[in-house]
Amino acid sequence: MLSLKNLLRRKVRTLLTVLGIAVGVAAVVVLTAFGEGMARGFGAVGSTSDADLLVSQKDAIMILLGAIDEEVGDEIAAMKGVDEVAGTVVGILQMPETPYFLVAGEDPRGFAIGRYRVIAGHALISKRELMLGRQAAENLKKGVGDKFRINDISYRVVGIYETGASIEDNGAVIHLDDAQRAFDKRRQVSYFKVKLDDPRQRDAVKAQIEERWEKLAATRSGDPTSQDDVLKIYSSMGWFLGLFAILVGGLGMMNAQLMSVMERTREIGVLRALGWRRRRVVTMILSEALLLSALGGAAGLAMAVSLVALLSRTASMGGFLNNTVEPSALIQAVVIAVVLGLVSGGYPAWRAARLAPVEAMRAEAGASVRWGLLARILAPLMRGAALRNLLRRPTRTLMTVVGLGVGVGLIVALSGILEGSRQLITQLLSAGQADIIAEQAGASDATFSSIDERVADQIRTHSAVKAVSRLIFGTTTVPGLPFFMVYGVDPREGYLPHYRVTEGRTVQRPGELILGRMAANSLEKGLGDDLRLSGQAFEVVGIFETGISYEDTGAVLSLRDAQRMFGKPRQVSFLGISVYDPARAAEVAADLERRYPELMVSRTADLSSRMQDFATMDAVFGALMGLMLLVGGIVMMNVMLMSVFERTHEIGVLRAVGWRGGRVLRMIITESLALSLLSALAGVVIGVGLNALLALIPDYGDVLGAVYSAGDMGRVLVMAVGLGVVGGLLPAWRAVRLRPIEALHYE
Repeated sequence: MLSLKNLLRRKVRTLLTVLGIAVGVAAVVVLTAFGEGMARGFGAVGSTSDADLLVSQKDAIMILLGAIDEEVGDEIAAMKGVDEVAGTVVGILQMPETPYFLVAGEDPRGFAIGRYRVIAGHALISKRELMLGRQAAENLKKGVGDKFRINDISYRVVGIYETGASIEDNGAVIHLDDAQRAFDKRRQVSYFKVKLDDPRQRDAVKAQIEERWEKLAATRSGDPTSQDDVLKIYSSMGWFLGLFAILVGGLGMMNAQLMSVMERTREIGVLRALGWRRRRVVTMILSEALLLSALGGAAGLAMAVSLVALLSRTASMGGFLNNTVEPSALIQAVVIAVVLGLVSGGYPAWRAARLAPVEAMRAEAGASVRWGLLARILAPLMRGAALRNLLRRPTRTLMTVVGLGVGVGLIVALSGILEGSRQLITQLLSAGQADIIAEQAGASDATFSSIDERVADQIRTHSAVKAVSRLIFGTTTVPGLPFFMVYGVDPREGYLPHYRVTEGRTVQRPGELILGRMAANSLEKGLGDDLRLSGQAFEVVGIFETGISYEDTGAVLSLRDAQRMFGKPRQVSFLGISVYDPARAAEVAADLERRYPELMVSRTADLSSRMQDFATMDAVFGALMGLMLLVGGIVMMNVMLMSVFERTHEIGVLRAVGWRGGRVLRMIITESLALSLLSALAGVVIGVGLNALLALIPDYGDVLGAVYSAGDMGRVLVMAVGLGVVGGLLPAWRAVRLRPIEALHYE
């Protein structure tokens, strides 16, 4: 086959191109599998496969965040047509081995416990017993009879179970009463499962429940829920991130194909002179591109399956990967490979078809391609020998810079958003003159933080503490806004004045709220209007502006209203603590953390660095940087190998006139570094530009406000240098190994 023979003529380039595509395809498949796994895992929480109806809090952004009074279950059980009702408490903990460990609390006498199929030991019988998911037992190396600690309380493992849902099989089940204490849900559950005497009565019972309790929603399996929007974001997240990797690999492939056409210019001219039509030339080039993409796609699939199998065995990732790749992801990878081949081969094929036979036959292999406009623009900037060498192939240089710049741009854009979020959270928590912030220790997410408000009274007695503000942060849904932030504060404490009211007045009584300016504009609400949150109507008594987008897109309620809304009676999310001597804030925070081990206490400026949310994001960015370094390094290596190959004769001349190997080595490495630094510069422009476009989103663009720190730019610089070194070493080594006589004879 001619296409295969052409590819084998440049084995190293073909191998690197295939590898670049494979890594990109593997990234898409693995990240998509992770995103789908998160969506599937959280979607499995509250599965009604063993029940007729699921009763949850209507406006809770996630079912597991709901809080329903336990007595409601007794009232539902007394309704006509209801056979059994089982309440479940769900929480997510931060463990040393994994940041997201799901723990469910079940009543051993209820039917819902039957969902957990015991494969070793026995089911729960009494308190302080624990069943461990099969995956968790393997990852954590725990068995029946072992001890297991949750929130500093020791449980005995009495059984190992399976459900088929990876997030549950990587978690644990404890007694309902134990879970209510562990997650501060006294006399509450996250949701109820309902069995009916006759499943055909589901619609009637559903309507009766929702009519009687406005704050509750009764759903059947497959019905849309309030968390669907969140799950869609999880599903698309992996695809979005992986797309950048495949884009970088695709541009690298196009570059390789373009160089293949350029170095075979004379050969293509001969073929055209022998009677090959343009269509046949295009078919040959496209066939090569499709073959490359097919080989890369196959290798990428093999890599992805192996990676998923490996990652699913780790404690930190096992909850979101079930050791299999969905058929849809495999089909997606095949489609990506085919499209990549067509797109990456399209331009080189078009270029080859445009070659006039006579001109092509006169061309020299590896002859410079001129691009006058770009050359004139860049010439004043290209002063060094390395930079001038890059300008000799402006098309290749531009494609490499754009390809690598896209990957670097993703890192710049996301790191800017992360740093912006850090600063916004710090501003938000430090409002009200808080020097120290306390959060629940071990909470995997700020949403899950829950502190007994009596602790606030105890902290107030500390000799160094000036004041304590109790704060609740939560998320609910309103029509048109799936993510709506709600802040609960006590009007008598020092935090409320932070919300600067520009219209109306501040909150004074239950049933009132003040609305952020951005939220008021988006919801078209004004003074005196009603806004329904979690089934309750609140009167808008004021409009506030703080300049912090997270706040100005939400609402502020009284502390008691927020506690009722989020099912946190006598509990808060954070404590804002001000001290008499701010210089001693770190010392006081350490003392409070020693006194109250259930709390994580930090200076406000340091809290984000200790929050699990940001630790997880840092890990994600580290993985993305590694991925881009790998894909970009392969692309860079391919480009520099092509550069060395086409300049073989030139390098022979340089060696013949006295250049030592070290000087040739420095020249190639310098070119590689220059190319990577140009790519980093392009990446900064792309990343900043992308965030600037996101900031234009009406009303909510400011929520994604990006901040670029010196540390982030330093990481980009380090990544660029890494790309240059990784991509330049092999080509430089090959250039040094060229013998002058052989190189001079090379055509």
